[in-house]
Amino acid sequence: MAYIDDATSEVFARFYAYEGTLPAFDSFARYARRYGLPQSVYVDRHTTYRSPGKRTVIDELAGRSRPQSQFERALSELGVQVIPAYSPQAKGRIERLFGTFQDRFIKELRLAGATTREAANRFLEGYLPRYNRQFRRPPRSPVNLHRPCPPAAVVRRALTIRQPRGLR
Repeated sequence: MAYIDDATSEVFARFYAYEGTLPAFDSFARYARRYGLPQSVYVDRHTTYRSPGKRTVIDELAGRSRPQSQFERALSELGVQVIPAYSPQAKGRIERLFGTFQDRFIKELRLAGATTREAANRFLEGYLPRYNRQFRRPPRSPVNLHRPCPPAAVVRRALTIRQPRGLR
């Protein structure tokens, strides 16, 4: 999973066994601890980020036109807007990054002898600062629009799976 800052092109990434809600929560929490909370996040239309379910009475009462995924709900609680990408152009920057990483980064991993996900993540922690120094660009405005990350307990509380329950 990867994030790329629109203002600076700085990259944050981490390897996970699968693309799902818990890895998305973990990667977002790590990003927020490092950089703060972004105003918005562009995501693809994977079910992790956008619920395929039908609108419920709870959604209707909340004024939502469609159900929220756990990821959307959690980021909404943290005040971060989730924007689904509807076109390849909307995802162009991250897709180009993945193309670069599938070429350049894979060779670097091989040279470093990283053969497990844990080893790849350790390597990534050292590689990304070098990558960002080389490809980061100065933002047009010196104002950082990330908000400070709330206390860890607040972030953990938001980034949890929640299911409504009822009594009969």
